[in-house]
Amino acid sequence: MKRSTESIIEAEAYVRAAELVREKILDQDEKIWNPVVVNCIMAMIKCNDALMLENQGHTNKDHSKTANELQEMYEERMISQDFKSNINSVRNWVVDKKTEIQYRNAKVSMSDADKALKSAKRFLEKTKEELDAEQ
Repeated sequence: MKRSTESIIEAEAYVRAAELVREKILDQDEKIWNPVVVNCIMAMIKCNDALMLENQGHTNKDHSKTANELQEMYEERMISQDFKSNINSVRNWVVDKKTEIQYRNAKVSMSDADKALKSAKRFLEKTKEELDAEQ
C-alpha cells in the first residue's frame, strides 16, 4: 500500500474519532471540546502528508510549516485550484491553534469544534478527490 494511501486512511480514522468524541461529549455534563479539535488537526496533517508524499515523495515533520507546504504545492500547480480555500483553514487549525490547544490547554467551544470538524472533512474530501484525479 502506498504511503499516501496510508495517510488518507489515518486521516479518515481521525475524522471518525472526532465525530465519535463529539457525540460522547454531547452526553457529558462538562463539555470539553479539545479532543474533537485535536483529532481534526491530526486529520488535516495526514491529508497534507498524503499530498506531499504523492507530489514530492516525502513529508515534513515540522507541522508549523504545513500550511506553507500546501501553499507551495498550490503555487507550483502540483495540486489543483480547489485547494486555495483550504490553505487558510489549515493555517488556522494546524499552525495557529495546534500548539495553543494541545500544549497550552486552551479551551475551545462547541462552535470551534464544529468548525474544525467541517474544515477537516472538507479538506479530506478534496484531498481524496485530488489523489484520485492523479491516478
